[in-house]
Amino acid sequence: MRLLATIMELKVSPSHEYLDQAGTDQETRAVRALLVDAGLLPRRDDHIARFEKWIVASAERILEPKIKVAFIQFARWRHLRRLLRQPTPIPGSLAVSCRRELRLVIELLEWIQSCKRTLETLTQSDVDCWRSTGSAEKFRVKEFLRWAHTNQLVRQIEIRRPPRTPLGVTGTTANERHRLLSYILDPECPLPAAIRFSASLVLLFGARPQQIAALKLVDIVVSGGSVHLRLGTEPVLLPKAIVELAMATHENRRAPRIFAPTTDNIWLIPGSRSGYPIAAVTLAKRLRLIGISPSKGRTGAMASLAQELPPTILARLTGVDPSTAIRWANAVSASNARYAGLVIQPVT
Repeated sequence: MRLLATIMELKVSPSHEYLDQAGTDQETRAVRALLVDAGLLPRRDDHIARFEKWIVASAERILEPKIKVAFIQFARWRHLRRLLRQPTPIPGSLAVSCRRELRLVIELLEWIQSCKRTLETLTQSDVDCWRSTGSAEKFRVKEFLRWAHTNQLVRQIEIRRPPRTPLGVTGTTANERHRLLSYILDPECPLPAAIRFSASLVLLFGARPQQIAALKLVDIVVSGGSVHLRLGTEPVLLPKAIVELAMATHENRRAPRIFAPTTDNIWLIPGSRSGYPIAAVTLAKRLRLIGISPSKGRTGAMASLAQELPPTILARLTGVDPSTAIRWANAVSASNARYAGLVIQPVT
């Protein structure tokens, strides 16, 4: 409110650049959304705008000018270019993933500097030594090293991704998921329909918060008295028990704003940013507040579905990659085999 009052008192012509200088994203988000909704500011992809500024600011940690320039060029070539090609608005999780990779690159460059080395003198054994401790995600610097080699900044260095660990199938138990669903589906449940519907998608279909946040109005399909939802390439028929929640969520799309909520015409669950859905991290937090772990609930649901559906059908209905669906099927089979081995003991 103070920022909005300042704009009105100073008669400042609102612009995204002015708001960027006026405070953090958290401090300016509500005013920005209000101005965009009112047509006083053009729409922009905030995640891309913030990411572009983050690249330049983060590069300040790199002391060698030549390497600093190379880092900025790589970040813009690999990540910013890719984000700009994505349908907007891009999910915040995508920008977070890009920043995570670039932080690892900066970590490597700082390590090289601390060892009194340069990119030109960097060896395979150096990188192997750096990877031997710390985050298992350090393999993600391979794209930077590949790009740097192409641009004659470093010799050829091989980095392989560590083998994937088997999927764990120990999540929220069937009994616990049934208990949580009974609470969510109770007509007397005081929770908002959108949160109840989101929770049911996690517990029944193993949907991720990112998937749920990305749902649009067109993803709910009503036909011949049945309601389907597009989580994957094939719409899944919603059980009658959650159809009412789906329709209530569809009909009540109030997006929070400073003075009064507004109705969004694109997203199933609108967010606080104008033109954006609810943030996946925000949705996950709200689910945890009601006792539902998105990761454990998803694991329990996917393990159950993988026992009942072939991997191809599982992928089509839930939206997971076909290779991931196969991993789920294999994980469940291995878990069942271990359980059988414990139960069927030889008679002595």
